[in-house]
Amino acid sequence: METTNRLTHSALLRRKPFLSPRDSAQAKQEIDAFLDEKMAQWNATVPFARHLEGSEIQLRYYRQTLIEHAWRIRLMRTAQSYALHKITKVNAEAAKLYAAYQDEEMLHDVLFMKDAEKVGLSAQDIFETEPSLYTRLLAGYLYFVAEHEKVLGVICYSYLVEYTTQKITPKQIRAMSKSLGKDMIVGQAAHLNTDLVEDHTQDMWDILGLFVESQQDIVDIKRYFDEIQELLRQFFVDMYERFGAVEPQSA
Repeated sequence: METTNRLTHSALLRRKPFLSPRDSAQAKQEIDAFLDEKMAQWNATVPFARHLEGSEIQLRYYRQTLIEHAWRIRLMRTAQSYALHKITKVNAEAAKLYAAYQDEEMLHDVLFMKDAEKVGLSAQDIFETEPSLYTRLLAGYLYFVAEHEKVLGVICYSYLVEYTTQKITPKQIRAMSKSLGKDMIVGQAAHLNTDLVEDHTQDMWDILGLFVESQQDIVDIKRYFDEIQELLRQFFVDMYERFGAVEPQSA
């Protein structure tokens, strides 16, 4: 009786990328311009969009952002590890790069927890605080995309986060070093330093580019960005409505 190989999705084959190096650079410019426009819309429409860049901080709001950051990193590392499982089946090179990225980011919840402690939040306080509905919805969205759509949709989340971090967070860190004090934001500064030194934005594009197999994928990347940013917008609107204090406070 003749036998055949029953294995599938083993990522043994190495396919030539759809995007040449030149095409990849052009696609990145297009995507980055799209995100720049989204950030401008964000600043114009989301309440407290630039609050952390200001001279004074609403402490109730700030404390909750630290809690949500810690929870989001925990939930995302589970969703992204599931995505990594999917990636290993189809592209070994992308899996290697994505695993290295997750290795660098996996424990960064601890950095936000250290800063939370500086404003009176213990680890137990964070563990006893349920993450917001929109944080949970975002994690669920990424699971759904990984399971039922294109795994590049999950990578889009990381690219959006890294790109906007590169653009926005340095301003926030500079402002908070004055409004709160440098010793109060050591964890967040360390998180930013990792992102910039390791150039996570380029790392994520290197991965994302490997999953672009047609012009339709470029269209879908923008669609994923729209959906992810809408979930994040709803999160920040909810944060403002629940925790935006009337009067600014200092640490």
